[in-house]
Parts: sequence; structure tokens; C-alpha cells
Amino acid sequence: MNDRQFEEILKLAGGKGNISYVQHDMNTTTLTLSSHTDIEMPRSAESILDVDIRITGDQSYIAIKDEFALLYKRLTDIGVAKDIGGPLQETRRSGKKAFSFLGFISDVFRPLMPVILGAAVLKIVLAIIALINVYSSTDSSSLMESQTFMIFKSIGDSVNYLLPILVAFSTAYRMKSNLYVAAAIGGLMLYPQMTYLLSGQEDVHFLGVPIVSQTSFLSATIWIILAVCASSFLERVVELKEPKVMKGILAPALTFLILIPLVLMVLGPFGTWVNQQFPDIINSLLNDAPTVTIMLMAALMSILMIAGLHYLLVPIMINELMTNGFSLIIPAILVAFVAQSGASLAAGLRTKEAEFRKLAFWATGTALLGAPEPAMYAVNMRRKWSFFSAMAGGAVGGLYFGISSVKALVIGGAGSLLDIPFYIEADTLNLLHTCIGLLLAFAVSGALTYCLGGRASHNQHV
Repeated sequence: MNDRQFEEILKLAGGKGNISYVQHDMNTTTLTLSSHTDIEMPRSAESILDVDIRITGDQSYIAIKDEFALLYKRLTDIGVAKDIGGPLQETRRSGKKAFSFLGFISDVFRPLMPVILGAAVLKIVLAIIALINVYSSTDSSSLMESQTFMIFKSIGDSVNYLLPILVAFSTAYRMKSNLYVAAAIGGLMLYPQMTYLLSGQEDVHFLGVPIVSQTSFLSATIWIILAVCASSFLERVVELKEPKVMKGILAPALTFLILIPLVLMVLGPFGTWVNQQFPDIINSLLNDAPTVTIMLMAALMSILMIAGLHYLLVPIMINELMTNGFSLIIPAILVAFVAQSGASLAAGLRTKEAEFRKLAFWATGTALLGAPEPAMYAVNMRRKWSFFSAMAGGAVGGLYFGISSVKALVIGGAGSLLDIPFYIEADTLNLLHTCIGLLLAFAVSGALTYCLGGRASHNQHV
């Protein structure tokens, strides 16, 4: 959103004084105008993408595609009032896509991308410094154990640590529910006593129901989003019937007293079952059909990450290294991340939106270096053909890895190209097969994303 485009929008709206209020919803900024008598699309407004003018009775609206809320922010910054009511159904453009859960998750993560990308860049820089230090210094532990390095590492890790709260807050913003109740839901898994209970030192039961001893599982993206959505629904139902004396108090009280315990009681047995069965299933599949297992894991890694199941792979990887001296799972993670980067790059090349292109290119780099969240959540999930192309690329690369028996000899950053030296095995072609599989995953996911993106764009204009 440059200055010329902003001026054209103000001209189209009849000036700042003619804008009653502005609203941002469903990737669209809607301007409600005081008068529509002077609305006329200027010739130079061709630079404004996807403008929809609606006149309903005496009320007029201008809806403009604004995925990153840049226009909305500029209008509110110059003093245009925000709409405090509900969504304007009249302004929703015809042909709008049906609800997409993947798209909703992407919308939740999109506002978080600046901080996630910033933390990812810091962690990548630290990883590069540590790698250089290992190969250039006789005493690499001095840097890694220094307080300065530990503080920088803590800064980079703080975003992931607080991610449940950030995701909960962003979900509540999308659902137009109480932001602070959502933050409390996300922060539950960070509360010290809760962390201790779920540390795995003892079996945990809540009202007689077993609770999984995996904080990472209960604080996974999908469960936080679903819990906040349920809280938002409860809030709206309660607000319709609650007495004035309990206004703003009853809904949060019921959320804390009933909803959160109910979520724990539903997820508890499921998480316990997954925690017990998942490692056995993976180990059995690796023993009986390693090639198919690696292919499926590389394809479905993004789903595992959404559900928080990827954390359960860590003990399996450690056991692999201790038992066999190598791991087959670590290569599956690496090839899945590279596939996400290929799809992100292609999505950036295909789009005409400058902001999205910049995000996609940055996300491509971070995914190649072990931080796939920006590529996965903010880029590929926004377009299902990009997300599924990344899964297909991961499947192809994983299949090649399985056929070639690609092995990782060390646990490094788990999914970063900086870990390539850990695939060097004497008197074998393990490193060569690793590079070929990664190139296949990157090329397949990128090519599919670019081709399917072009077809989707064509269908939208037919």
C-alpha cells in the first residue's frame, strides 16, 4: 500500500470526511461512507486491486481487498473511526470462498509473522555462528555455554515459548471475542504448577480422567485454536441471556469453570492414547515398511506439527541413534521442510501482491534453515493447492529417501540445510542421495504450486 494508492482510495471515498467508519474483516477493509453522491471511480484507480462498491438504500460501502490490514491501519492512524458493530454482511463480495479451516489457521498466524520471522532469523544467525565456531575453534563449548550466547538464544526461543498465548490472542481477534480470556487459555500450559503436573514424573488425573503428560501436545496450535473458538461461541451465547449485573463476568467465569476443564477432559484421554500408541506405531512401521513410512511422514509432517505430534518423534529419534547409530526420521523432517520452502517460493513467484511475495521469499529462506512455520502457516495454508503441493513434494522426496536408505548420523537443528554435514557417511553415497532427495522435494512442490496456482488464478477470472 503506497502513498499514491492511499490517495486514490481517499479520492474514491470522497475524502476522509466522507468516511463514517472503517472495518477490517475476512481479508477486506470496508469503508462506510456518509454520502455516495460523489462516488466515481477515477481512471488512475486501476492501481487499486479488487475494489467493490455497494450502495444499499441510503448507505454506501467501498470494500477493498486488504489482506495485511495495511489500508485499515493507515485509515485508523489518520483518525477514521473503527466500526464497533458486527460484520457488514452487505459488503461481502459475491463469489467469496467458503470457509476453509486451513485458511482460518493461516489468518490466525498471519499477524504473528513479523515476530516469528524475526525470531527465526535470530535463531538462524546463532546456528550459523555456532556451526562456524564448531569447525574453527578447538574449544567450541566456551561460546555455547557463555551467558551472552544463552541470552540471545533465549530471546530467539521466547516466541516459540509464548506461541500458545500469541495464537490464542490472534484467534480471539479473528473471532471478535475477549482477547484476554483467550490469552489466559493459551497461558494455562505455561503456568508453573501445570507444567510440573504435565512433566511426566507422575500420572495425572482430572476428575478421574487421565491427562496426557505432554505439555507440548495440549498447547499445540490446533487445540488452542479450537479451545478459543469454543470460548468465543460460549461468550456469544451467554451474552444474549446474562443479566446486566453479570455483564462481562459470567462468560469468562463459565469459560474457566466449565469450558477449559471440559477441553482437558476431552483431550486428556485422546492425548494419553496417542502418547502411548504413537511411538509403537511409528517403530512398527519403520521395521516393517521403512520406505512407505518415511514417505508418509515427509508428506504429513505439517499435519503432525499442527496437532503437536512431532514432539513425540524426539524420543524415537534418540532411540534410533542409540540403537542403530543413525536415524531415518530426521531426514523425513528435513525433506518436509524443504518441500514447504519450495511451495512457498513458487507461491511468491506466482502472486501479484507485493507484501505476500516479500513474506513468501523470507519464509522460503527460514524454511530451508529449519524454521518452516512462516512458510507453512502464513504462505502455503492460505492457498490449499500450495499446501497440498508441499505435501506432495515431501512425499516424493521422502520416497526417494526411503528407497535410498538416507540416514542422519547426528541430531542437529532437525530440519535445516545447515545439518547437511551430519549426512556424510564414509564409503557411501548417503550425502549424494540426501541432496538429490531434497532437490526432488523442492522442485516437485515448487512446480506443482506454480502450475496449480496459475490454474486456480485462471478459474477465478473465468
